[in-house]
Amino acid sequence: MHLDVFSVFRNSADFSGVLFYYNGPLSQNVIATMGETLRHRLGCADAGGPKARKLFSSFIEMVQNALHYSPDAPGYPGEKVGAVAVGRRNSRDYYIVCGNLVQRSQTQRIRDRIEPLRSMTMDEIRRAYREQLRQEPEADVVSKGAGLGFLTLARDASEPIQYSLIDVPDHGDELSYFYIQATV
Repeated sequence: MHLDVFSVFRNSADFSGVLFYYNGPLSQNVIATMGETLRHRLGCADAGGPKARKLFSSFIEMVQNALHYSPDAPGYPGEKVGAVAVGRRNSRDYYIVCGNLVQRSQTQRIRDRIEPLRSMTMDEIRRAYREQLRQEPEADVVSKGAGLGFLTLARDASEPIQYSLIDVPDHGDELSYFYIQATV
């Protein structure tokens, strides 16, 4: 990497309020270490109480999803990779952005789960969350949980979650990159 490119990256991160950033292999140990680091950074930034709990919960939800739903990184069998950033938007709000690979065949499924949440009121999101808790886990070969992940993010967010799906060049019709952002 050229030093001037790194300087631009660092300046951009500073300007965007980034408190924490990671890009690389994901594992339970890496997630635990990131969690400890984030808790420390939030303590230094005087973030506490319910907002810090929601922020941390959203962070864990995103990186766990990246670990559990990502295909192996091209050229690295058995290795999941992802990127995550946590930053301060203003004196009240924080944001979490996570990116990871997904099978392109899953992109419509992701859209179908997120889009309805973007137009729901907070009361509708809370109702949908409670209803999902009462339901049996989905008999779904893709979902490893009870379908609560995106609902949890939407419930904890202070505005609609944002997302993007971008095809990964050089991988035919196989992979897309999934970015998701929540503001807490």
